Amino acid sequence: MTMPLTPRQEIWRGLLHGQRAMLLRLGVRLKRDFALSIAQYEALLALLQSPGKTLSATKLAGELQYSSGSSTNLVKRLEERGLVRRETGTSDARTQQVSLTDAGSDLIVRATEQHVADLAIEFEPLIGDMDVAPLLGFARRLAEHEGVRSAPDSTAR
Repeated sequence: MTMPLTPRQEIWRGLLHGQRAMLLRLGVRLKRDFALSIAQYEALLALLQSPGKTLSATKLAGELQYSSGSSTNLVKRLEERGLVRRETGTSDARTQQVSLTDAGSDLIVRATEQHVADLAIEFEPLIGDMDVAPLLGFARRLAEHEGVRSAPDSTAR
């Protein structure tokens, strides 16, 4: 027996399943065209949007909402491809700084141009003009409630 969903439960499921399906489809394009997984794309984008294109390994893990072990493995794979470099922190030798290389910067800029174009085709038409303000308000409330940001830090760069 299936229990009926409340409208709020249906909103949750629609957002969860719709976002997951679209992300998987868009992820195929990132993999095919740029040899990047969604996680790798997000890591490079976080670095691109950070001051000096650098973050501490801990901050990067937090931005990605990854455990330190998962983040370490992700950074290692990006470093092996020459897209990032790791260096010991200048103020604390126990910390690692992760920075974009020129190759990483070039790749993430090109991938982002394509990804933004894909979003303009796939996602943006689903949001009517009258939907923008309430959906943006909801996205900001949700992000704030969860202690994350809905947009990059405008002071970065």
